[in-house]
Amino acid sequence: MCLGAIGVRRPGSPDVDAVPSSPELSQYVIAASRLVLALAATIYVASISHAQSGQPNGTRAILPDVALLIHGPFGEDSYKLTGTADDSVTLEEFGDRRMRLEIRQIPDKRCVFVSTREQGEGLDVVRLDLTKFDGTYQFWEACRGPAAAPPENRCTYSLHFGSQKQALCDSRFSKLDFDMSKIQFPDGACQSYALGAREKKFYIKYIDAYERIKVQCGGGQ
Repeated sequence: MCLGAIGVRRPGSPDVDAVPSSPELSQYVIAASRLVLALAATIYVASISHAQSGQPNGTRAILPDVALLIHGPFGEDSYKLTGTADDSVTLEEFGDRRMRLEIRQIPDKRCVFVSTREQGEGLDVVRLDLTKFDGTYQFWEACRGPAAAPPENRCTYSLHFGSQKQALCDSRFSKLDFDMSKIQFPDGACQSYALGAREKKFYIKYIDAYERIKVQCGGGQ
């Protein structure tokens, strides 16, 4: 079996390698630069308008991305978000499982979120602590055969965010009456944040979500 990181993103690293110059490339670069400048101007104007309108730009703005990251370990089933407030949101999954998650920010902790799901007489609790992330991520590839001979290689991929072990905690509790900000998770209930067992194309949305969250929460706090 071959196992290794095939893609790494670190803060400040270039997105593409250097390539030889050519007239066609120069024209492409000029056109792309103009497009980037136009887009930046549009975003700047929209940001000013957004600020002047008094619309919320805090926790509520990143709740959809937080919900995506919390739901990610459960799989790729479709869901909708309802009941969005300034610091909480309800996730309702479609399909036979009919999972419902109540996601809320822990008071006085801007980038720490707790998700609860009622299971019989107990409660499944997930805590996502974005302050435990360092801002990097990697794709890991594991192949059972020669990498140059698909489909015999049977490669699988996983996405690993650089984070401490306490980044994601998940456990079941029998009692419902406890302070969410003081949850004591049992040993072995916490791990670094990673996603696996899916096609590589699905991972892009999780990277995009985290990049948007980083604007507010930063990395490696």
